[in-house]
Amino acid sequence: MSIADEPTLDFCNTRAGWGTAEPREYLTSYDHLVVWAREAGLVGAPIAATVRRSAEREPAEASRVLERTLALRDAVYAACTDPADDDAWQTVAAKARAAASVAVLVRDAPPGRRWVIPESAGLELPELELERAAGALLASTDLSTIGRCPAEGCGWLFLDPRGRRRWCTMAVCGNRAKARRHARKTRG
Repeated sequence: MSIADEPTLDFCNTRAGWGTAEPREYLTSYDHLVVWAREAGLVGAPIAATVRRSAEREPAEASRVLERTLALRDAVYAACTDPADDDAWQTVAAKARAAASVAVLVRDAPPGRRWVIPESAGLELPELELERAAGALLASTDLSTIGRCPAEGCGWLFLDPRGRRRWCTMAVCGNRAKARRHARKTRG
């Protein structure tokens, strides 16, 4: 299920509590990263299974890839929430260039063609796919249409092209805010 309506923003949403002293981390292992990338449609299921097996044989390298990928997430979040953050922008741009240099153009089911990171990238495959996707997001999205959930302990990002959306999801953060507001009214 996509909260953000965009895979790179959903990747940013694998952490909750952005800007708080103790954010909540959902990608606590390389295995979580690969499963997330598979579910987001960035890595196919057979390749994800292969990469996960490789990570079992090379846990130290898998851990380094996870660390770099989480650093990418920080840069993407900063670039999306503060377009004037040149360091974040340059970090994402450099990573996107690196991923683009590895990507191959493949024929696929309709619509026909797309860029992918080949299986030969090994453990770096989910990282490179996210770098490629992050570059595509920054190249094609008006950053002023990216919203940030104001709920306490959240900070998740989402596309908001009409400027009407306030919460990452009304079912969670929106309802909690409404419940708090109602409780304050009934107490006061």
